[in-house]
Amino acid sequence: MSNSQRRALSLYEEGGRRRRVRLKAGIGPAPFPPSLYPDPTLERDSLLRQIVEAACEATKARQGCLIFYNPKTGKVKIGALKGVDEEGAARWKGELLRRVMEKGRGVIARNTFGPSSRNFTLAVPLYIKGQIFGVLGVMGKKDGKPFTPSDFASLSDLSYKASLCIENHALYDSVYQNVMETFQSLVMTLEAKDPHTKEHSHRATSIALEMAEVIGLSEEEKESLQLGGWLHDIGKIGIKDSILSKPGSLTPEEYEIIKTHPLVGERILKPLGLLSVECQIIRNHHERWDGKGYPDGLRGKEIPFLVRLFSVADSFEAMTSDRPYRKAKSIREALQELEALSWIQFDGDMVKALKEVVRRWREGAIRG
Repeated sequence: MSNSQRRALSLYEEGGRRRRVRLKAGIGPAPFPPSLYPDPTLERDSLLRQIVEAACEATKARQGCLIFYNPKTGKVKIGALKGVDEEGAARWKGELLRRVMEKGRGVIARNTFGPSSRNFTLAVPLYIKGQIFGVLGVMGKKDGKPFTPSDFASLSDLSYKASLCIENHALYDSVYQNVMETFQSLVMTLEAKDPHTKEHSHRATSIALEMAEVIGLSEEEKESLQLGGWLHDIGKIGIKDSILSKPGSLTPEEYEIIKTHPLVGERILKPLGLLSVECQIIRNHHERWDGKGYPDGLRGKEIPFLVRLFSVADSFEAMTSDRPYRKAKSIREALQELEALSWIQFDGDMVKALKEVVRRWREGAIRG
């Protein structure tokens, strides 16, 4: 896998929290109200810690733990702890699991260790598809009193919602792995089909990121710009090689086929959890300021900001690179053409940002 592939996949993963929210929206509702329950969009370890924190808060307990049990292997694993060390957790783990598994339901009981004022334990099972896969337990109320039926009800309610959330995470992980494998396969297929596209996308995205630096965009915006830019031509997978690599001018019919690639790219990638702005770069990078672009005929600021930025970088890279049907323009010629098309085809402010990038290149070359 090339460095650019690794970087794009890394960016997809770095945006995982935002993408997790989108993918989870299709899996099931987030069960936790923010006032008490943990955030279901967190990474798994953080979520488990917050479940235990919520259990302790709901029952006013000093200590808490979440224990996983694999019914196929019989293995027991601690998922998260609060207020108890590893040694205590090891004893607690066996005791809680045994009591819950024996009864098949939640229990309130005294345990065999700890000071008497904190000697009360409350534990409830975690279920997936009717089978116990773990235990959520708390020990020692802060006021030293036994746990009440109200505490039992609160913890049981939390355990039900926690089970749903943990199951969603497991489902998400499976979906996410499939997405990543599909993503890699698509990219490698396009690069094998059209090596030029790989180099063009990499260079255009690099230029766009330098423009983003000039403008002062956030890291999140840069991430979306890089991922959307790197994938903007993925729809060319659906274009015949004879058209993509044609050495002469395209016929009107062939040009109409080429114009389908943004929509094809969006259809391919939208189910994979890309953010809206990343899909917009893929769909709309051939729009024009005057509304004569495609596929939607967007005009002026109807075109999303990052799309306007990327389209300038994309066109500049294309102008300054050899194509099967023409030789590359010089940087000066390309800038002159872009400037002439400012506020006609391109956002003039984005052209100014590109000119600043080129100025910095030249300044760096002189200093070097």
